[in-house]
Amino acid sequence: MAQSPSSPTKITVLISGSGTNLQALIDASQTPSLPNVRFTRVISDRKDAYGLQRARAAGIPTTHHGILPYKKLHPDSTSPPTFLAARQAYDARLAELILADGPDLVVCAGFMRIVTDGLLGPLRRADVPIINLHPALHGDLVGAGCIERAWEEFAAGRRTRTGIMIHHVIAEVDLGEPIVQREVGIEGCASLEELQGRIHEAEHRLIVEGTRRVVEQVSGRKRSGKAQ
Repeated sequence: MAQSPSSPTKITVLISGSGTNLQALIDASQTPSLPNVRFTRVISDRKDAYGLQRARAAGIPTTHHGILPYKKLHPDSTSPPTFLAARQAYDARLAELILADGPDLVVCAGFMRIVTDGLLGPLRRADVPIINLHPALHGDLVGAGCIERAWEEFAAGRRTRTGIMIHHVIAEVDLGEPIVQREVGIEGCASLEELQGRIHEAEHRLIVEGTRRVVEQVSGRKRSGKAQ
């Protein structure tokens, strides 16, 4: 009797913007680059994110989960405001939305929020890894504006290369263990826009590779669990 194929790895994708990296994942799914996966949902913190339209066109359920209601419920009088209570409440609800679909993996594909343990804790307890795409090498440039900072340093003669990585998400911003990373040369770029294009093109390949590597790990654990 033929062996039944393993069930697909279920992936939830978090986005904030145009969703080009989401599209790269969608295009690669069910190909040798990213086989046997199913996207359970795409969640955006921005209602007008074009990536939501990409997801709907591919038949993937979508959800908008915005931060503003949480900031109204949890105002912050500190200067400058951190809205930590609002962010934790937002993340706790985000975790509920994610886990309701029972995914095996969460991929941040241009999700422009710093997450708290309100999200990381529930995912960790549910044994659901969360990974992120970051436009710099591990330990080099962290936080927002990495491409712009790399360009400024190149223009000042202080660097010739930057990079991109897919990494595990931890509380410390952009410092989680890298899954895969690639250097990107800056020389030959005549403008910031050219560098951005070069990096984004590389990102579309790397997010697929990094996701596939984690999918293989998740699938291996699932097979091992069934074999016991």
